[in-house]
Amino acid sequence: MSIPKDFKCLVTGAGRGNRRAIVGKLHAQGAIVYALSKNPDNLKKLKRRVFKQAIKTALEPIETVDCVINNAGIYEPTEFVTTTTESFDNHFNINLKAVLVVSQIMAKKMIERGKGGSIVNMSSVSAQRPEPGCAIYCCSKAALDMLTKTMAVELGPHKIRVNSVNPGNVDTDMNRPESYANKEELELVDKGFQSILDKTPTGVVWMPMDDIVNTTLFLASNLTSQITGQCLAVDGGIPLSTIVSNLKFCEEFDAAIRKAEKCCDFE
Repeated sequence: MSIPKDFKCLVTGAGRGNRRAIVGKLHAQGAIVYALSKNPDNLKKLKRRVFKQAIKTALEPIETVDCVINNAGIYEPTEFVTTTTESFDNHFNINLKAVLVVSQIMAKKMIERGKGGSIVNMSSVSAQRPEPGCAIYCCSKAALDMLTKTMAVELGPHKIRVNSVNPGNVDTDMNRPESYANKEELELVDKGFQSILDKTPTGVVWMPMDDIVNTTLFLASNLTSQITGQCLAVDGGIPLSTIVSNLKFCEEFDAAIRKAEKCCDFE
């Protein structure tokens, strides 16, 4: 994948997981990276682990960039009847409002520069299908997908492309057992994962982080000059689980009929 020389990219939520990996890969290809995180310690770890030279932070003025990767997000699993308005506000403030604010600021700078650019929003497969224990999270990501499409329509005339990456379950810090507040939360999430494991076409629940990183950079790069308004799933085919489940049922039903034919006289 080719990143032009001096390609400037702003990455939010850059201190952890796939976000850190995105920053590292951009830097390795010679990009100028502006890394943002609400946690200063995460930026220090990013600097230490990904590369040793100084990175640009929100404390430095950003004149303009070629790409914005909106990667900050939260995921707090709770059942619908017990979820709180505080959780609702947290999800929509970080998963949606932050994207709106950052994208507005940087899109204005891109328009003023007059050379276009790209914006990649990190969404989720949860935007496209309901999941138990994730009502507010699903809603926030569904709203993000629609924001992505609307931004694409409005910013297209300025040669600014807007897409989202919709990962399935990714092995990041946010999804590890220690990130959940209590045993009940962990059991709730495990139950949801187990329910889709045998229905996923590729048989993989945890998506490789490299797949998410490479897809994000693909959409950010000049290789996708005519791709905009797309919500690209990287999920092992999870939305196809109903088809897979029905196919399995048909196979089992057919096997049962054939077995019955061997021991019964239908004439």
